[in-house]
Amino acid sequence: MGHRIVRVAIAAAVLAAAAIGAGAASVGAASITFGTPTASSSFGKGVDFEQPYSSSGDLREADIVISYPGSFGPSVVKLENPGTSSLTYELDTSAGQLQPNSQLVAHFQVTFADGTVENGPDIHITYLDDRFQWRTITGKIVRLHWYDGDSSFAQQALQMGEQGIAKAESFLGFTETAPIDFYIYADQTSFYDALGPGTRENVGGEANPDTRTLFALITPDELSYASTVVPHELTHVVFADVTRNPYHYPPRWLNEGIAVYVSQGFDSSDRQLVKQAASNGSLMPLAALQGEFPTTADRFYLAYAEAVSAVDFFVRTYGQADLDKLLKAYGTGDSDDEAFSAAIGIDVTAFDTAWQKANGVSGLKSFGPQPAPTGPLPPGWTATGLTGSAAAATAGAAPTASPPPSAVSSQGGSGQGGSGRGQGGPNGTVVALIVGAGVVVVGLGLVAVALSRRLTSRGAP
Repeated sequence: MGHRIVRVAIAAAVLAAAAIGAGAASVGAASITFGTPTASSSFGKGVDFEQPYSSSGDLREADIVISYPGSFGPSVVKLENPGTSSLTYELDTSAGQLQPNSQLVAHFQVTFADGTVENGPDIHITYLDDRFQWRTITGKIVRLHWYDGDSSFAQQALQMGEQGIAKAESFLGFTETAPIDFYIYADQTSFYDALGPGTRENVGGEANPDTRTLFALITPDELSYASTVVPHELTHVVFADVTRNPYHYPPRWLNEGIAVYVSQGFDSSDRQLVKQAASNGSLMPLAALQGEFPTTADRFYLAYAEAVSAVDFFVRTYGQADLDKLLKAYGTGDSDDEAFSAAIGIDVTAFDTAWQKANGVSGLKSFGPQPAPTGPLPPGWTATGLTGSAAAATAGAAPTASPPPSAVSSQGGSGQGGSGRGQGGPNGTVVALIVGAGVVVVGLGLVAVALSRRLTSRGAP
């Protein structure tokens, strides 16, 4: 009897193994063959991807993986209804979120029932502005694309670009080797459509370091205007190459200040703007220009004037060698304080203070959120705390939180792009803590305790 049980157990084990083996063979037999993928784009509409395939097994999931210029990782989109013989996906660009000359790399991936993942071949496509018949001429680094104007106009614009790159390379101590595309638009509407939504109305040129592209609004009869715009924007590309790192952007005032300094220097008009702001108390601290510049016209131009003023002060005070140290420190991912300390031995706040002092000012006014005024106190309260039974009720309660410091920002300013950096919550943030049977509300330095009755205080809005 015992031997029979053993034989039955062995037979069962063999059958189970055979069943597992058969299942594994069945699952393992699932395979996929990818054909040649295709992609096409239409400006302002979208980018279409298609991947033909044949498979011997059922797909549990199909996705497209897209890498965008400047991104630290790809985007993965699940296909809702994958086809039985081809996988397709349309990237919608009708909202203008993708600029022309963006180089995309994509591939489809499929997941079988057992979790096995297979990846299709890479698909490379450049999203272009196909509304115009572009003509192209190529220099040492710059590739110029234009559609309005003769070849003489294009040659002059190309020369401006090459000279701008050379000047930026010399100042920043960097040599460019990869080409930079320079697209010239002849009308404002088309130019703004190319840059995308949110473009400010006073923008005449914009560089995109991630795609190594310069866009400029230049008509054939306004080439003299381009003599500062072109080198300014191309300096941004070189600056980005010098300071590129995955951790931290340099402050915008440094980026824009260097672009102005290289393209036109600290000229008399900018000097006058800074001098007037210093005398009438409207000068903004550099801390206000870390991110986006103000949007009002007067402060927008003042921001650029202050930026180039600060760069000029740095070069005159510390020299070109220390500026090189500063930019190299940013290139390693150093914070603002770390980079400035490595270059000149003081943090960025101390540099800001020194620059203000050089302009004859100190203790500049803070722009942005300010602490709200203290509201009236209910009966039995004092300015320093509670009295009587209310004070006794809070014995052993958690300590109140100190209100956060005011953020210093420019009027209309915000964190830097792409990488927006916030300052945290403003003063007046209300935090509720449940303590025993009551509620302790911390805000504006006051503590309210609700016990058996309800207390209502009216603070400032």
